[in-house]
Amino acid sequence: MRELGDGLLLVGSQAAVIQSKSRTKLAAAAMTNARGRTIQVVGEDYEWLTVVVIDHADPPRGYLPPPAPTAVPAIVILRRDWEFLFDHLRSTRAVLAYLMRAAGGDAVELGDEPRRYHEYAVADIEATPDPVHPAIAPLVAAKPTETISTARAPLEPAGHDEHAAHVMLRMIMEDVAETPIPEERQADLLLLLAELDGLPIEHRTELGHTLIKFVESATLTTRQGTLVHSRTVIPNPGEFAPMMFVVASKLSDEARYALMFRLQVLHHDYSTAIGDWEHCTLGVMLTPPTMDGRLWDTRTMTLWGDQGQPSEFIEELRAMITEAAESAASPGDDGQDTDANPGVDSKPDS
Repeated sequence: MRELGDGLLLVGSQAAVIQSKSRTKLAAAAMTNARGRTIQVVGEDYEWLTVVVIDHADPPRGYLPPPAPTAVPAIVILRRDWEFLFDHLRSTRAVLAYLMRAAGGDAVELGDEPRRYHEYAVADIEATPDPVHPAIAPLVAAKPTETISTARAPLEPAGHDEHAAHVMLRMIMEDVAETPIPEERQADLLLLLAELDGLPIEHRTELGHTLIKFVESATLTTRQGTLVHSRTVIPNPGEFAPMMFVVASKLSDEARYALMFRLQVLHHDYSTAIGDWEHCTLGVMLTPPTMDGRLWDTRTMTLWGDQGQPSEFIEELRAMITEAAESAASPGDDGQDTDANPGVDSKPDS
């Protein structure tokens, strides 16, 4: 949406467009987002970046924006470059991460942002992938996993390989964003969305394929009880949140316990491995829809910090999960509980 101005001052035949900005917010301020939801924003909790988007029909060529006169990093881009980033990445978190990265580099001429982006993309392709962090290496080795490395600035547009599978995560995020929630919990909802949006762009199509396959299997099963598929995604520390995706054939106590128990074990194992509990571990469960026009119902669960559970309790949960998986995979069943274990990412058992 184009903004004509924060305020218009009209006096006789003269007029002024008033732009009054203050982005140094140290105290908490109530702010309303585009969905009409009000949250408390505490400025000191964020790493700030100033982005100036210029909407100009004929921008000057060869213009190099001057350095920012403040300690807050800044970047100046054209509107078409702003739209290029969102079209290419289709992720708010990825766009902001790129802008933070670009603002810390050398300035480029106004309108040259796509060229800089592609230079970063090529550099990412040529870079040596980060290894699996030693702290989580034992988790990766615990069960069959697949380790995946993705570029921070993908060369190909998001979803270029298959749009439907790629957009799966976006649909889940929309479900989460539209969930009715008390006003005092709006900040938690934004945190959950941000963590979901932290999943690397180049990994989303593969995850979408897997979840679609899980949904089809859960929909077609005729087995007794509840068929549960799961996918675990574990990042190197500091990259994004560890995640657990569960798809169940029905919304039942078994399905709820599957999400709850597995997420508790994942949160405990990951936090213990990295020696840090102050992070979010995110769980998403998809079940058959309860309303016409929907493809599935979405439920989420998040854990943050030390849950205070003794190791004996975690081991009991682990044993229950293993027993359920072995029972589901036993001969005579028409389905299989897929409990892919942590790695940087993990594929389902075949």
